[in-house]
Amino acid sequence: MTNNSTLLCSMLAGIAALAWSSPASMDVEAPRPYGAVPSPAQLAWNDMEMHGFVHFTTNTFTGREWGFGDESPDMFNPTDYDPEQIVKVMADGGMKGIILTAKHHDGFCLWPTKTTKHSVASSSWKHGKGDVVRDFANACKKYGLKFGIYLSPWDRNHPAYGTPEYIKVYREQLRELLTNYGPLFEVWHDGANGGDGYYGGKREKRSIDRSTYYDWPKTWELVHRLQPGAVIFSDVGPGCRWVGNESGFANYPCWATYEPKSPDASLAAPGHCTSGNLPSGDVNGKFWIPAEADVSIRPGWFWHESENARVRTPENLMELYFCSVGRGANLNLNVPPDRRGRIHENDEVALKGFAALLKKLYSRNFAAGAVVSADSTRPGTDASRVLDRKRTTFWMAADGHKTGTVTLNLPEEAEFDVIRLAEPIQLGQRIRKFSVSVLEDGQFVPWVDGSSIGGHTLRQGKLVKTKAVRVSIDAADAEPALSEISLWKRPVVMKAPEVVRNAEGKVELKSPSGMTLRYTLDGTEPGTLSPEYKEPLNLPLGGKIAARAFRGEEMSSVVTEELPVSTADWKVIAAEQAASDPKAAIDGNPRTLWHTHAGSGEIAPPQAIDIDMGADIPVSAVYYTPRQDGTTRGIVSHYEVYLSNDGKNWGRPAATGEFSNIKANPIRQKIAMKHPVKARYMRFVAKSVVDGNHVVVAELGVEAAR
Repeated sequence: MTNNSTLLCSMLAGIAALAWSSPASMDVEAPRPYGAVPSPAQLAWNDMEMHGFVHFTTNTFTGREWGFGDESPDMFNPTDYDPEQIVKVMADGGMKGIILTAKHHDGFCLWPTKTTKHSVASSSWKHGKGDVVRDFANACKKYGLKFGIYLSPWDRNHPAYGTPEYIKVYREQLRELLTNYGPLFEVWHDGANGGDGYYGGKREKRSIDRSTYYDWPKTWELVHRLQPGAVIFSDVGPGCRWVGNESGFANYPCWATYEPKSPDASLAAPGHCTSGNLPSGDVNGKFWIPAEADVSIRPGWFWHESENARVRTPENLMELYFCSVGRGANLNLNVPPDRRGRIHENDEVALKGFAALLKKLYSRNFAAGAVVSADSTRPGTDASRVLDRKRTTFWMAADGHKTGTVTLNLPEEAEFDVIRLAEPIQLGQRIRKFSVSVLEDGQFVPWVDGSSIGGHTLRQGKLVKTKAVRVSIDAADAEPALSEISLWKRPVVMKAPEVVRNAEGKVELKSPSGMTLRYTLDGTEPGTLSPEYKEPLNLPLGGKIAARAFRGEEMSSVVTEELPVSTADWKVIAAEQAASDPKAAIDGNPRTLWHTHAGSGEIAPPQAIDIDMGADIPVSAVYYTPRQDGTTRGIVSHYEVYLSNDGKNWGRPAATGEFSNIKANPIRQKIAMKHPVKARYMRFVAKSVVDGNHVVVAELGVEAAR
């Protein structure tokens, strides 16, 4: 891999030289690239900034996040399928491309593959003649979006999984997708590999060596050969890397250069990365592997009816934009179709609101028309080029200068709070830190600062009104260069209220002072005639509350919460308490933890906690909240739930299963009962955990049937 990367860098240096265009004289030598540089495919990917994800398979119809592989192909049966509606909604929401889950872990293929019968060809949908991949490729072409595919390496259905034969199957599936559906901008590989499944009808656990089983270099060679314009995603790249979470947040700084750690010191295998620098990258990383921040518009990745009220608000999506694109990553936003085969109305409203905020943000560039000067300039470049917002044109400091200052004298006094910066990354990521000053009372005073810039960075400071802006830069061992300096004003958005339970178990709505808060409890949207919130609400059996803030004619987005039963009167009657107080699991505070990591060492699962709920409750679901501190140790992966009338006779489990994807996406988990069970006592058993050898519970709760 090292020799190949050296050859690639030489090729890219040549490409950069060919792309060089001097405005003054073609006799000026082109700048030399510094460090790792992006490939042409990575440059095109960077310029997209934001694309969409579409998770759609049998899980949409079963309610699961990860299918076991035993789902009948007939389960896939959208009732009002409209791929063009899906693509158009996402295009209108600002996406520049879409990645479709052609096959998830359950092994069900959304195209008529020749490699397995577990596909749409075996479904009664469209009499086995459907091809979802073809439909999305065509819809993307119609609406001008790029198209990509996600092909899960794990297959919980295929009988050959875990054997060398499956690798042939996987590569053939990949070959079909790479050759039959036109140009692809990204090929997406998940790091989840191996575990419980229904392999060829056998319920068993199959383990693989993630570092060697797939022979990834050979698989990636197939992608490079058949789709040279595609960037390959996995948690370690090699085209773009996972940002390390499924929350949509990159760290700052977030360097585009990265150096995966693996036993052989080359590129690690997906799911086998031992580096802790995924969210930040490596400032002097050997490879150009920028971060992709993948996040869902809902708590889960697939559509679930119970999450229709839990779609992100437009202002939350804007915050994700600033914390991903604004920190140098690309945003990959998942918007899952519902059982009709369409984007749900709530998701569409959120995307439209987000697009409106982006349009307002970028409605006026206050740097336009500025007079630009620099303290030094390399021949063949020009400081004014930072205004055209093109990556291929730029300013660079004079040879030998490792620092630089660019000053913008604005055409008129302007008010703004956001600066957007970009480097000509075809020449590498050269800048190591920068500071921005604004002119106040005849003096330049500090405003914002930062470190990494890369392909795009947005920094927000206090709202300022000024006539001049100065950007000061320190580079590494190469002359600094900038391709963009632009100035913007972030839209002011009224935040939706926060819904919380207090220590007494009552429900409070929190919002900045000066707001009128209104709410509903019947599932309708709060309006000006809805009840006004004045004091905490007594909702002991929980329910659905929707709330909105008003100020004059302005109003916020709606926030909706599914409230579990109040735990204020609950008691723990049995649990391991050598490490921490089990009451922390029912205190209503997810920051406090019941855990079994004692001073003498870890107390291993299985671990049970028995709870007296104080009264008979018709339990329709049980909630488990994992720890929310960014640590995965002790998070429960497999569980059992028992319900009892007397706390002595427990009988058979009311529910048992796995929390799919909880390690990467540690959200509150809902365990739905097949039928409501009237009970006073609950036992939650943590059978196994994702990391470590102890159990951690942030909160437990139940939902009452209505």
